[in-house]
Amino acid sequence: MASTFTQPCKIHETFFQTSEEFGAAEGNNVFVTQLSCHGAQHLWRGIILMKNQDEQQFHSALPERLIDKAIKISYSQAILSSIFLSIGGGMFVIGYALKLGANNAQIGLMTTLPMYCVVFQLLASMLTERGISRRKLVTIMATINAAGYLIIATIPSLFRHDGSQVKVGALIGLLTVMTLFLHITNNARSSWLADLIPPRRLGEFFGRNVMFTNIVATIFAVGGGSFLDHAKSSGISGFVWIFVTASIIALVNALLHLPQADVPHRKHESSRNMLLMIRQTFSNKPLIPVIAYATVWSMQSISAPFFATYLLRDLNVSYVGLGLASACSTVMVMLSSPFWGRMVDKYGSRPILIACAAAVIPVPFMWIWVTTAKMVYYLVCPAHIVVGIAVGGITVALNAMVFKVTPVSGRSVQLAIYTIIVTLVAAPMPTIGGYLPDWLHSLGIDIDLRCVFWASQFFIFIATLIACTIHEPLSRSAKELVHDLPANLRSSKTNAA
Repeated sequence: MASTFTQPCKIHETFFQTSEEFGAAEGNNVFVTQLSCHGAQHLWRGIILMKNQDEQQFHSALPERLIDKAIKISYSQAILSSIFLSIGGGMFVIGYALKLGANNAQIGLMTTLPMYCVVFQLLASMLTERGISRRKLVTIMATINAAGYLIIATIPSLFRHDGSQVKVGALIGLLTVMTLFLHITNNARSSWLADLIPPRRLGEFFGRNVMFTNIVATIFAVGGGSFLDHAKSSGISGFVWIFVTASIIALVNALLHLPQADVPHRKHESSRNMLLMIRQTFSNKPLIPVIAYATVWSMQSISAPFFATYLLRDLNVSYVGLGLASACSTVMVMLSSPFWGRMVDKYGSRPILIACAAAVIPVPFMWIWVTTAKMVYYLVCPAHIVVGIAVGGITVALNAMVFKVTPVSGRSVQLAIYTIIVTLVAAPMPTIGGYLPDWLHSLGIDIDLRCVFWASQFFIFIATLIACTIHEPLSRSAKELVHDLPANLRSSKTNAA
């Protein structure tokens, strides 16, 4: 995890690794606009409780051993996913692109184009709602995705007589196609896993899942940086072996879907009327502000690919230095996620989304002083400690929140629409970020690549305001969460001891 500004992507990666993105429990089309706030609150409370009972009844039909097995396998897959996403993405793929000769605009395009593949989630949801085996679909798509890393590894050989434009174009094209298969995989897997794991275990599941994911990410951020610094002397061949390794790990991860229970999907009563199911998604009132929050938060992707670019190219920071800076936030996400999982179960998701987003609003100011490699260690690393704690909370809380506001039947369609909206709105942002310094120069404003980090601050602020509009019955206030934080931290330390 690089910074506040790369966290939107990381949140969705976690989303993809666990159950793709959040899914589960409620969702309702009851209109309460003519009710008083007090009456509406009690009505929603009853609705949520009734739908929770329906969800619990569905999961209670599953043997406990299948639930435990699903969770254990998912933990293993989270670890493997973190490995191949760490070495097949992040600073590795950006370093590879820079080695191939990519410029700012191409780095932005490399992030933007794959994001448009999110529309294929609707195809996956349509297949799911029509009864296709989710285990078979997920395994096939994930295997194809794994093969893509092998092709990426061969780019220098396949295009050895071509210029950098062709090589970078091939990389962008392959990443886009691979993301297409990834989205199909993720949508089917999200509804599948949500049918395996009961709501009562969501907080614990996401907390541990994020922790395991980031343990691996931390190791590979630092160890991988050391490897890349060493690989500089061997040219591009060091990257080739990285992507070959990523392909093998991704294949093992894909095959781990086979031992999971292929539980039948609970079809929506309108499973063959996609238009009706889409309309029902937009009439799911609890889901709308959650979509708005996730969308605005993810618009920080305006700076997502440029953290590594600025440090590696403009400040000449070593890959080890980049890995250390990234590891500061990753370690804190890892350490804080189990704690935030317990807080979600105790206080609800809404107060955590508010408090954690508000905590990172001031962070982008520190880039004013980050003009040398030395300042990366003095300022960026400490700031990432705060960012990591906050993003750990947001990741766990947002995952759980989306599970809470989508229905059991028709979930795959609502997840697809949620992800499509969030991703398509955020998709142009990295490209905009790539052109932003030049646009500002044309206006006579002398500024460097750091402008994209300051632009992200606006989206953090707006996301915080939107979080306040999320309605979550039975949740407690953000003020109460913050007030009780010291006592809860002491309690966690006592329990750990």
